[in-house]
Amino acid sequence: MKKLNAFGPWILLFLVLLTAIPVILHYKGFNFAKILGVMVVVGIVTALWIWRINARKKAPRNERVQIDTNDKFWLKEHISFYRKLKKDDQKTFRDRLGIFLADVTITEIDKEMPDKSTCLYVGSSAVIAFWGLPYWNYADLQEVIVYPSNFDEDNQLNERGMIGGKVYHGGIMDRTMILSLPELKKGFAIDNDKKNVGVHEFAHLLDKSDGSLDGVPPEMGKHDREVWTQLMEKEIEAIADDDSTVPEYGATNKAEFFAVVTSYYKECPKLLKINHRELYEVLDRYYGKDLSADK
Repeated sequence: MKKLNAFGPWILLFLVLLTAIPVILHYKGFNFAKILGVMVVVGIVTALWIWRINARKKAPRNERVQIDTNDKFWLKEHISFYRKLKKDDQKTFRDRLGIFLADVTITEIDKEMPDKSTCLYVGSSAVIAFWGLPYWNYADLQEVIVYPSNFDEDNQLNERGMIGGKVYHGGIMDRTMILSLPELKKGFAIDNDKKNVGVHEFAHLLDKSDGSLDGVPPEMGKHDREVWTQLMEKEIEAIADDDSTVPEYGATNKAEFFAVVTSYYKECPKLLKINHRELYEVLDRYYGKDLSADK
């Protein structure tokens, strides 16, 4: 009933406008009728957009998954990013992790229920990738599918499988991510190689959350967008010329560059600051965290 009351003024306005169109046409006000018709269409689209935003804001969230004592111990043992955080930040990390695990379905292939450690690896990847940002809807991600090994372009498990992670941009799989469990674990086991497939794929989600997968994340300031775009082009050339410490996969395209450098920044911030200070400074302003001070 409340929803109908909220739409009451809009419905009344549209009825008045629609009723006015035939009257105007009767008096040969064709041009004005066209304008009015366009206004009605635009108004309907606007009303639906506002309703969608408000509905999402008011929708009750799933109850946050509680991170227990065993989980805290596991995080300190396996997630170096978490281990190096201050106590208050560790609590924030656990809170965001609990929200992620409540909101996103994690499916582990060949298992009725995913292992707790798999869920913690996936959730930690998400939290780390978005760490420092005031928002973390993970581009409306609904499901993460975890494969027992690498997979091929058709998402099949075979000896030709070389892919460790994948996100989609558009289509029926738009809100789905696929990760290889061995690659996911490797990203956290080796924490000084500037690579982490989980963080990498969630960086793609961040990139595409503004509607375009272009290597420029949403809400980046105008000046920093210009600087970042120039730095991307320059550094991609440097990678191709074997004159950069950024992993070579970053030269694939701008979207991959952002994901690769984000992983570099999150895992080895001091090294990035030393080797590529301009890249570091733009990312540091964007994420709002001086990670090099802690790591």
